[in-house]
Amino acid sequence: MAVTLPLSGCVATDDSAGGGEGKERVTAAIEAARAQQQAQLDHDWEAACEARTERLRRSMGMDTVAECVEVITAPKPRDNSDARVRTSEAIEAPALGPHPAGIGVAVGVIVDSRRPPLVVQTAMRLVPDKRGTWLVDQMVNIFESEIADSKAVRAELAERVTVDD
Repeated sequence: MAVTLPLSGCVATDDSAGGGEGKERVTAAIEAARAQQQAQLDHDWEAACEARTERLRRSMGMDTVAECVEVITAPKPRDNSDARVRTSEAIEAPALGPHPAGIGVAVGVIVDSRRPPLVVQTAMRLVPDKRGTWLVDQMVNIFESEIADSKAVRAELAERVTVDD
């Protein structure tokens, strides 16, 4: 069952997020990051894999969407049915190494039923494909106790470049 959660965090409303269409661009990128993470929570493995660029899948040793699904379908040790997804403010992510310029956003998964509550955060670089669909091109774990802000996202995406093998 898919669950739609309201967006949290801030969305740039000026042109700082890239051109006159900045707000729409940022909103679409944030929603793509949220959808990719929600697909994983919902065990919709195909959607989760399709939301990644070919470059990201290959950097993880998966050449196709089918291989990606096979790799990430490993059984999970606990039920996280109460998990929810939160997003940070979006930032411009400049091109770096093999990664094109895009939008950076932190996506946090919070599981309140665990004591203490579990918070897993990932900085994601999202880039549009040829049709304008936003895909995750880079994912980096963020090791902070609080929900990451745009400064943490910028630092993580700049420090850890995903290299094609």
